[in-house]
Amino acid sequence: MEFLTGSTGAGVHEHLFNIPSQVVGHRTIAKGEVTGKGELHPAPAHGVVIPIKGRIKFNTADGSEEIYPGRAVVMERGELHNMEGLEDSELMVVLSRFD
Repeated sequence: MEFLTGSTGAGVHEHLFNIPSQVVGHRTIAKGEVTGKGELHPAPAHGVVIPIKGRIKFNTADGSEEIYPGRAVVMERGELHNMEGLEDSELMVVLSRFD
């Protein structure tokens, strides 16, 4: 068993766990901040984005949906996306590599 502890505060974007088949990421997104320099970018692997604080506008090539604690999103490798903080937000991302 391994307990993972991340950083706190603004501007966090870190990998808490990283093996060839899986990555567990942790990040904060400030209100008004848009990931990917505002551009849609491809998901590097199959992933689950799990908000743990705040509200996030999850943008895709097909539109956008709001995610928040209790509402996550699953994305497939290569799907275009970015995220915009509607509130100061914190999330976990679990990426699984099936290659």
